[in-house]
Amino acid sequence: SVLFREGDNNRSKAEVVAARAKSINPNVHIQYLNADVTTGLGLGIIRRMDAIIGCLDNREARLAVNRFCYWMNKPWVDGAIQELLGLMRVFKPGEGACYECTLTEAALRDLSLRYSCQLLARQNVLMGKVPTTPTIASIIGGMQSQEALKIIHDMPIEPGKVTHFNGLTNVMHTTAYVPREECESHWTYGDVIELPARAERTTLQDLLRIARSDLGEHAVIELDQELVTSLECPNCHTMEQVLKPMSEITFEAGHCPTCGILRDAQFTHVIMGDENFLHRTLSSIGVPALHILRAQNGLEYRFYELTGDLPEALHFRHFERNGAEPLKINGERIRLKSIVASPSTASASSAPGRIRLKDEAPKKISPVKPANGKIKLKKTKKSKVSSSKITEPTSTRIRYKSEERPVRLKTRLARGRVKVCKI
Repeated sequence: SVLFREGDNNRSKAEVVAARAKSINPNVHIQYLNADVTTGLGLGIIRRMDAIIGCLDNREARLAVNRFCYWMNKPWVDGAIQELLGLMRVFKPGEGACYECTLTEAALRDLSLRYSCQLLARQNVLMGKVPTTPTIASIIGGMQSQEALKIIHDMPIEPGKVTHFNGLTNVMHTTAYVPREECESHWTYGDVIELPARAERTTLQDLLRIARSDLGEHAVIELDQELVTSLECPNCHTMEQVLKPMSEITFEAGHCPTCGILRDAQFTHVIMGDENFLHRTLSSIGVPALHILRAQNGLEYRFYELTGDLPEALHFRHFERNGAEPLKINGERIRLKSIVASPSTASASSAPGRIRLKDEAPKKISPVKPANGKIKLKKTKKSKVSSSKITEPTSTRIRYKSEERPVRLKTRLARGRVKVCKI
Protein backbone atom coordinates (compact mmCIF):
# COMPACT_ATOMS: atom_id res chain seq x y z
CA SER A 1 0.00 0.00 0.00
CA VAL A 2 1.13 3.55 -0.69
CA LEU A 3 0.34 4.45 2.93
CA PHE A 4 2.51 1.94 4.80
CA ARG A 5 6.20 1.02 4.95
CA GLU A 6 8.05 -1.85 6.56
CA GLY A 7 9.36 0.49 9.22
CA ASP A 8 5.80 1.31 10.32
CA ASN A 9 5.43 -1.98 12.20
CA ASN A 10 4.09 -1.52 15.75
CA ARG A 11 3.01 2.04 15.01
CA SER A 12 -0.55 3.30 15.18
CA LYS A 13 -2.31 2.84 11.83
CA ALA A 14 -4.24 6.06 12.30
CA GLU A 15 -1.07 8.05 12.94
CA VAL A 16 0.78 6.53 9.97
CA VAL A 17 -2.10 7.08 7.54
CA ALA A 18 -2.50 10.68 8.66
CA ALA A 19 1.21 11.37 8.20
CA ARG A 20 1.31 9.72 4.75
CA ALA A 21 -1.78 11.58 3.56
CA LYS A 22 -0.27 14.88 4.69
CA SER A 23 2.97 14.08 2.87
CA ILE A 24 1.07 13.25 -0.33
CA ASN A 25 -0.95 16.48 -0.19
CA PRO A 26 0.46 19.09 2.21
CA ASN A 27 -2.58 21.32 1.61
CA VAL A 28 -5.02 19.04 3.44
CA HIS A 29 -5.96 19.61 7.06
CA ILE A 30 -5.95 16.26 8.77
CA GLN A 31 -6.28 14.84 12.27
CA TYR A 32 -6.11 11.33 13.67
CA LEU A 33 -7.63 9.74 16.76
CA ASN A 34 -6.10 6.54 18.08
CA ALA A 35 -9.09 5.07 19.93
CA ASP A 36 -11.78 2.40 19.85
CA VAL A 37 -14.45 3.76 17.53
CA THR A 38 -17.22 2.20 19.63
CA THR A 39 -16.23 3.99 22.86
CA GLY A 40 -13.64 6.67 22.11
CA LEU A 41 -15.35 8.75 19.43
CA GLY A 42 -17.42 11.70 20.67
CA LEU A 43 -20.72 12.26 18.89
CA GLY A 44 -19.82 15.94 18.53
CA ILE A 45 -17.22 14.89 15.95
CA ILE A 46 -19.81 13.01 13.89
CA ARG A 47 -22.19 15.97 14.25
CA ARG A 48 -19.71 18.30 12.54
CA MET A 49 -18.99 16.07 9.54
CA ASP A 50 -20.59 16.21 6.08
CA ALA A 51 -19.96 12.55 5.29
CA ILE A 52 -18.34 9.60 7.05
CA ILE A 53 -16.33 6.89 5.29
CA GLY A 54 -16.02 3.55 7.08
CA CYS A 55 -12.97 1.32 6.54
CA LEU A 56 -13.90 -1.15 9.29
CA ASP A 57 -13.31 -4.85 9.76
CA ASN A 58 -15.97 -6.04 12.22
CA ARG A 59 -19.71 -5.86 12.85
CA GLU A 60 -19.46 -4.18 16.24
CA ALA A 61 -17.60 -1.19 14.80
CA ARG A 62 -19.95 -0.91 11.81
CA LEU A 63 -23.02 -1.11 14.02
CA ALA A 64 -21.62 1.60 16.31
CA VAL A 65 -20.79 3.96 13.42
CA ASN A 66 -24.20 3.27 11.86
CA ARG A 67 -26.01 4.26 15.05
CA PHE A 68 -23.81 7.31 15.59
CA CYS A 69 -24.55 8.54 12.07
CA TYR A 70 -28.28 7.95 12.42
CA TRP A 71 -28.39 9.69 15.81
CA MET A 72 -26.66 12.70 14.24
CA ASN A 73 -28.58 12.41 10.92
CA LYS A 74 -25.42 12.00 8.84
CA PRO A 75 -24.79 9.81 5.76
CA TRP A 76 -21.96 7.31 5.80
CA VAL A 77 -20.22 5.15 3.19
CA ASP A 78 -19.24 1.60 4.12
CA GLY A 79 -16.76 -0.63 2.34
CA ALA A 80 -15.64 -4.22 2.84
CA ILE A 81 -13.11 -6.49 1.13
CA GLN A 82 -12.11 -10.14 1.22
CA GLU A 83 -9.35 -11.43 -1.03
CA LEU A 84 -10.45 -10.23 -4.51
CA LEU A 85 -14.06 -9.54 -3.53
CA GLY A 86 -15.41 -6.23 -2.31
CA LEU A 87 -18.55 -4.21 -1.72
CA MET A 88 -19.51 -0.58 -1.23
CA ARG A 89 -22.76 0.85 0.14
CA VAL A 90 -24.17 4.21 1.24
CA PHE A 91 -26.48 4.59 4.23
CA LYS A 92 -28.50 7.76 4.79
CA PRO A 93 -31.04 8.29 7.59
CA GLY A 94 -34.60 8.17 6.30
CA GLU A 95 -33.67 6.87 2.86
CA GLY A 96 -33.60 3.11 2.41
CA ALA A 97 -32.12 0.54 4.75
CA CYS A 98 -29.33 1.13 7.26
CA TYR A 99 -26.47 -1.19 8.18
CA GLU A 100 -28.38 -2.77 11.05
CA CYS A 101 -31.22 -3.57 8.62
CA THR A 102 -28.79 -5.72 6.63
CA LEU A 103 -27.88 -7.98 9.55
CA THR A 104 -29.54 -11.37 9.74
CA GLU A 105 -31.23 -12.64 12.89
CA ALA A 106 -28.24 -14.93 13.46
CA ALA A 107 -25.83 -12.00 13.21
CA LEU A 108 -27.90 -9.93 15.63
CA ARG A 109 -27.99 -12.83 18.10
CA ASP A 110 -24.22 -13.18 17.83
CA LEU A 111 -23.73 -9.49 18.58
CA SER A 112 -26.17 -9.68 21.47
CA LEU A 113 -24.31 -12.67 22.92
CA ARG A 114 -20.97 -10.88 22.80
CA TYR A 115 -22.35 -7.85 24.59
CA SER A 116 -24.37 -9.83 27.12
CA CYS A 117 -21.35 -11.89 28.17
CA GLN A 118 -20.07 -9.01 30.24
CA LEU A 119 -16.42 -9.86 30.81
CA LEU A 120 -15.65 -11.01 27.30
CA ALA A 121 -14.24 -7.98 25.53
CA ARG A 122 -14.06 -7.87 21.77
CA GLN A 123 -10.32 -8.41 21.70
CA ASN A 124 -10.87 -11.79 23.37
CA VAL A 125 -13.22 -13.10 20.68
CA LEU A 126 -11.14 -15.21 18.33
CA MET A 127 -11.97 -14.17 14.79
CA GLY A 128 -10.38 -15.24 11.51
CA LYS A 129 -8.08 -12.66 10.00
CA VAL A 130 -8.12 -12.00 6.26
CA PRO A 131 -5.09 -10.29 4.69
CA THR A 132 -5.72 -7.05 2.83
CA THR A 133 -5.17 -7.08 -0.93
CA PRO A 134 -4.06 -3.58 -2.02
CA THR A 135 -5.64 -3.86 -5.48
CA ILE A 136 -9.20 -4.61 -4.33
CA ALA A 137 -8.75 -2.16 -1.45
CA SER A 138 -7.90 0.57 -3.98
CA ILE A 139 -10.98 -0.23 -6.07
CA ILE A 140 -13.41 -0.20 -3.16
CA GLY A 141 -11.71 2.80 -1.55
CA GLY A 142 -11.99 4.73 -4.81
CA MET A 143 -15.70 3.93 -5.04
CA GLN A 144 -16.20 5.08 -1.45
CA SER A 145 -14.35 8.34 -2.10
CA GLN A 146 -16.46 8.99 -5.17
CA GLU A 147 -19.70 8.47 -3.23
CA ALA A 148 -18.48 10.78 -0.46
CA LEU A 149 -17.73 13.52 -3.01
CA LYS A 150 -21.22 13.07 -4.47
CA ILE A 151 -22.69 13.55 -0.99
CA ILE A 152 -20.62 16.67 -0.34
CA HIS A 153 -21.60 18.21 -3.69
CA ASP A 154 -25.30 17.26 -3.36
CA MET A 155 -25.20 14.91 -6.32
CA PRO A 156 -27.68 12.01 -6.59
CA ILE A 157 -26.78 8.88 -4.62
CA GLU A 158 -28.50 5.55 -4.04
CA PRO A 159 -28.63 4.97 -0.27
CA GLY A 160 -29.72 1.61 1.04
CA LYS A 161 -28.13 -0.25 -1.88
CA VAL A 162 -24.96 -2.31 -2.14
CA THR A 163 -22.57 -2.60 -5.07
CA HIS A 164 -20.59 -5.86 -5.25
CA PHE A 165 -17.36 -6.17 -7.22
CA ASN A 166 -15.85 -9.56 -8.07
CA GLY A 167 -12.17 -9.16 -8.86
CA LEU A 168 -11.96 -12.73 -10.17
CA THR A 169 -14.50 -12.20 -12.95
CA ASN A 170 -14.57 -8.37 -13.04
CA VAL A 171 -18.35 -8.50 -12.63
CA MET A 172 -20.15 -5.72 -10.76
CA HIS A 173 -23.79 -5.61 -9.71
CA THR A 174 -25.98 -3.50 -7.41
CA THR A 175 -28.89 -4.66 -5.26
CA ALA A 176 -31.21 -2.92 -2.79
CA TYR A 177 -31.59 -3.80 0.88
CA VAL A 178 -35.02 -4.06 2.50
CA PRO A 179 -35.51 -1.73 5.50
CA ARG A 180 -36.62 -3.31 8.78
CA GLU A 181 -39.52 -1.47 10.38
CA GLU A 182 -38.42 -2.31 13.92
CA CYS A 183 -34.75 -1.45 13.44
CA GLU A 184 -33.24 0.01 16.61
CA SER A 185 -31.01 2.40 14.67
CA HIS A 186 -33.86 4.34 13.11
CA TRP A 187 -34.07 7.39 15.33
CA THR A 188 -32.27 10.71 15.52
CA TYR A 189 -31.40 13.15 18.29
CA GLY A 190 -33.26 16.43 18.68
CA ASP A 191 -31.67 19.87 19.02
CA VAL A 192 -28.28 19.71 20.72
CA ILE A 193 -27.50 21.98 23.68
CA GLU A 194 -23.84 23.03 23.69
CA LEU A 195 -22.32 23.17 27.16
CA PRO A 196 -19.02 24.93 27.95
CA ALA A 197 -18.01 21.72 29.71
CA ARG A 198 -15.23 19.18 29.30
CA ALA A 199 -15.31 15.44 29.86
CA GLU A 200 -12.17 15.57 32.03
CA ARG A 201 -13.56 18.21 34.40
CA THR A 202 -17.33 17.75 34.42
CA THR A 203 -18.70 15.29 36.97
CA LEU A 204 -21.83 13.20 36.79
CA GLN A 205 -23.30 15.41 39.50
CA ASP A 206 -22.62 18.52 37.40
CA LEU A 207 -24.41 17.10 34.36
CA LEU A 208 -27.29 15.76 36.43
CA ARG A 209 -27.75 19.20 38.01
CA ILE A 210 -28.00 20.81 34.56
CA ALA A 211 -30.43 18.16 33.33
CA ARG A 212 -32.70 18.59 36.35
CA SER A 213 -32.71 22.35 35.97
CA ASP A 214 -34.14 21.77 32.48
CA LEU A 215 -36.28 18.66 32.97
CA GLY A 216 -37.18 18.66 36.64
CA GLU A 217 -36.09 16.74 39.71
CA HIS A 218 -36.84 13.32 38.23
CA ALA A 219 -34.50 13.67 35.24
CA VAL A 220 -31.89 10.96 34.69
CA ILE A 221 -28.81 10.61 32.47
CA GLU A 222 -28.71 7.81 29.89
CA LEU A 223 -25.38 6.31 28.84
CA ASP A 224 -24.69 4.81 25.42
CA GLN A 225 -23.24 1.62 26.91
CA GLU A 226 -23.72 -0.43 30.01
CA LEU A 227 -21.39 0.84 32.73
CA VAL A 228 -19.87 -1.92 34.87
CA THR A 229 -19.99 -0.45 38.37
CA SER A 230 -18.40 -3.32 40.31
CA LEU A 231 -17.22 -6.94 40.20
CA GLU A 232 -18.22 -9.24 43.06
CA CYS A 233 -16.76 -12.67 43.76
CA PRO A 234 -19.49 -15.24 44.55
CA ASN A 235 -16.95 -17.36 46.44
CA CYS A 236 -15.08 -15.01 48.78
CA HIS A 237 -17.64 -12.16 48.51
CA THR A 238 -15.06 -9.48 47.80
CA MET A 239 -16.17 -6.52 45.70
CA GLU A 240 -14.14 -4.22 43.46
CA GLN A 241 -15.43 -0.93 42.07
CA VAL A 242 -14.76 -0.74 38.32
CA LEU A 243 -16.73 2.09 36.62
CA LYS A 244 -15.78 1.21 33.04
CA PRO A 245 -17.85 0.58 29.91
CA MET A 246 -18.75 -3.06 29.52
CA SER A 247 -16.81 -3.40 26.27
CA GLU A 248 -13.56 -2.41 28.02
CA ILE A 249 -13.69 -5.17 30.66
CA THR A 250 -11.54 -8.10 29.62
CA PHE A 251 -12.23 -11.73 30.43
CA GLU A 252 -8.99 -11.94 32.39
CA ALA A 253 -9.93 -8.94 34.53
CA GLY A 254 -13.11 -10.70 35.54
CA HIS A 255 -11.31 -13.29 37.67
CA CYS A 256 -11.09 -12.78 41.42
CA PRO A 257 -7.47 -11.97 42.38
CA THR A 258 -7.92 -13.95 45.61
CA CYS A 259 -9.52 -17.23 44.54
CA GLY A 260 -9.45 -17.06 40.74
CA ILE A 261 -13.22 -17.51 40.34
CA LEU A 262 -15.05 -15.52 37.67
CA ARG A 263 -16.81 -12.62 39.34
CA ASP A 264 -20.34 -11.31 38.83
CA ALA A 265 -20.72 -7.90 37.18
CA GLN A 266 -23.07 -5.23 38.43
CA PHE A 267 -23.93 -2.68 35.77
CA THR A 268 -26.18 0.21 34.83
CA HIS A 269 -26.84 2.49 31.87
CA VAL A 270 -28.87 5.13 33.73
CA ILE A 271 -27.56 7.65 36.29
CA MET A 272 -30.45 8.34 38.68
CA GLY A 273 -28.78 10.52 41.31
CA ASP A 274 -28.39 8.08 44.21
CA GLU A 275 -25.11 6.53 43.03
CA ASN A 276 -22.02 6.70 45.23
CA PHE A 277 -19.80 7.75 42.31
CA LEU A 278 -21.49 11.00 41.21
CA HIS A 279 -18.24 12.81 42.03
CA ARG A 280 -16.45 10.97 39.22
CA THR A 281 -15.70 12.87 36.02
CA LEU A 282 -17.33 11.84 32.77
CA SER A 283 -14.01 10.84 31.22
CA SER A 284 -13.21 8.58 34.19
CA ILE A 285 -16.25 6.42 33.40
CA GLY A 286 -15.47 6.17 29.69
CA VAL A 287 -17.27 9.20 28.19
CA PRO A 288 -15.12 10.52 25.31
CA ALA A 289 -14.29 14.16 24.65
CA LEU A 290 -16.87 16.21 22.74
CA HIS A 291 -19.53 13.60 23.39
CA ILE A 292 -23.29 14.19 23.43
CA LEU A 293 -25.17 12.71 26.37
CA ARG A 294 -28.90 12.11 26.73
CA ALA A 295 -31.14 13.12 29.63
CA GLN A 296 -34.85 12.36 30.03
CA ASN A 297 -37.64 12.71 32.57
CA GLY A 298 -40.16 10.22 31.20
CA LEU A 299 -41.76 12.81 28.93
CA GLU A 300 -38.97 14.36 26.91
CA TYR A 301 -35.29 14.15 26.05
CA ARG A 302 -32.52 16.73 26.16
CA PHE A 303 -29.17 16.28 24.42
CA TYR A 304 -26.07 17.88 25.95
CA GLU A 305 -22.77 18.27 24.10
CA LEU A 306 -19.45 18.73 25.90
CA THR A 307 -18.51 21.62 23.63
CA GLY A 308 -15.71 22.71 25.93
CA ASP A 309 -13.69 19.84 24.41
CA LEU A 310 -14.00 21.25 20.89
CA PRO A 311 -10.62 23.06 20.65
CA GLU A 312 -8.70 19.90 21.52
CA ALA A 313 -11.03 17.24 20.12
CA LEU A 314 -11.23 18.90 16.69
CA HIS A 315 -8.48 21.27 15.62
CA PHE A 316 -9.26 21.76 11.94
CA ARG A 317 -9.26 25.44 10.99
CA HIS A 318 -12.72 25.01 9.56
CA PHE A 319 -14.08 24.39 13.03
CA GLU A 320 -12.50 27.32 14.81
CA ARG A 321 -15.04 29.61 16.44
CA ASN A 322 -14.58 32.74 14.33
CA GLY A 323 -18.10 33.97 14.10
CA ALA A 324 -19.18 31.59 11.36
CA GLU A 325 -21.93 30.14 13.55
CA PRO A 326 -23.83 32.45 15.92
CA LEU A 327 -24.12 31.32 19.51
CA LYS A 328 -26.64 32.25 22.15
CA ILE A 329 -25.57 32.31 25.79
CA ASN A 330 -28.22 31.12 28.24
CA GLY A 331 -27.09 31.00 31.87
CA GLU A 332 -24.51 28.26 32.30
CA ARG A 333 -25.24 26.75 28.89
CA ILE A 334 -24.37 27.59 25.32
CA ARG A 335 -27.24 26.90 22.94
CA LEU A 336 -27.15 26.75 19.18
CA LYS A 337 -29.13 29.65 17.80
CA SER A 338 -32.58 28.37 16.87
CA ILE A 339 -33.31 28.04 13.18
CA VAL A 340 -36.07 30.40 12.08
CA ALA A 341 -39.13 28.35 11.20
CA SER A 342 -41.66 29.36 8.57
CA PRO A 343 -45.20 30.19 9.75
CA SER A 344 -46.64 27.32 7.73
CA THR A 345 -44.59 24.67 9.45
CA ALA A 346 -44.01 26.15 12.87
CA SER A 347 -47.13 24.71 14.47
CA ALA A 348 -45.98 21.17 13.81
CA SER A 349 -42.46 21.63 15.15
CA SER A 350 -41.26 20.96 18.66
CA ALA A 351 -39.69 23.48 20.99
CA PRO A 352 -35.93 24.03 20.51
CA GLY A 353 -33.69 21.85 22.59
CA ARG A 354 -36.10 18.98 23.17
CA ILE A 355 -38.16 16.30 21.45
CA ARG A 356 -41.64 15.26 22.40
CA LEU A 357 -42.13 11.75 23.76
CA LYS A 358 -45.92 12.03 23.74
CA ASP A 359 -48.50 13.85 21.68
CA GLU A 360 -49.16 17.28 23.12
CA ALA A 361 -51.86 19.83 22.36
CA PRO A 362 -50.70 22.24 19.66
CA LYS A 363 -49.29 25.49 21.02
CA LYS A 364 -50.62 28.84 19.83
CA ILE A 365 -47.90 30.89 18.27
CA SER A 366 -47.74 34.37 16.89
CA PRO A 367 -45.14 35.70 14.47
CA VAL A 368 -42.93 38.50 15.74
CA LYS A 369 -40.87 40.50 13.31
CA PRO A 370 -37.53 41.66 14.78
CA ALA A 371 -35.42 44.51 13.54
CA ASN A 372 -33.42 42.37 11.14
CA GLY A 373 -36.53 41.60 9.09
CA LYS A 374 -36.59 37.86 9.74
CA ILE A 375 -39.62 36.12 11.11
CA LYS A 376 -39.31 34.36 14.46
CA LEU A 377 -42.03 32.49 16.26
CA LYS A 378 -43.05 33.40 19.78
CA LYS A 379 -45.03 31.11 22.06
CA THR A 380 -48.07 32.83 23.60
CA LYS A 381 -49.03 30.16 26.09
CA LYS A 382 -47.34 26.98 27.28
CA SER A 383 -49.69 24.03 27.31
CA LYS A 384 -49.79 21.65 30.23
CA VAL A 385 -48.57 18.10 29.68
CA SER A 386 -51.04 15.49 30.80
CA SER A 387 -49.98 12.31 32.58
CA SER A 388 -51.28 9.99 29.87
CA LYS A 389 -49.31 7.05 28.56
CA ILE A 390 -45.96 7.89 26.95
CA THR A 391 -45.79 7.17 23.23
CA GLU A 392 -42.87 6.92 20.82
CA PRO A 393 -41.04 10.16 19.86
CA THR A 394 -42.59 10.41 16.39
CA SER A 395 -40.96 13.77 15.73
CA THR A 396 -37.48 12.25 15.59
CA ARG A 397 -38.11 8.61 14.77
CA ILE A 398 -37.30 7.54 11.22
CA ARG A 399 -40.26 5.45 10.10
CA TYR A 400 -41.20 3.62 6.92
CA LYS A 401 -44.78 2.87 7.98
CA SER A 402 -47.18 4.40 10.47
CA GLU A 403 -47.47 1.50 12.92
CA GLU A 404 -46.75 2.21 16.59
CA ARG A 405 -43.48 0.89 17.96
CA PRO A 406 -42.40 0.00 21.50
CA VAL A 407 -41.48 2.88 23.80
CA ARG A 408 -37.78 3.62 23.65
CA LEU A 409 -37.48 5.23 27.07
CA LYS A 410 -35.52 3.18 29.59
CA THR A 411 -37.30 2.45 32.84
CA ARG A 412 -35.76 3.20 36.23
CA LEU A 413 -35.05 -0.49 36.64
CA ALA A 414 -31.90 0.04 34.66
CA ARG A 415 -29.44 -1.70 36.91
CA GLY A 416 -28.51 -5.31 36.63
CA ARG A 417 -26.48 -8.14 37.94
CA VAL A 418 -25.28 -10.93 35.69
CA LYS A 419 -23.23 -14.07 35.67
CA VAL A 420 -20.39 -14.01 33.18
CA CYS A 421 -19.91 -16.71 30.63
CA LYS A 422 -17.23 -17.78 28.23
CA ILE A 423 -17.86 -18.40 24.55
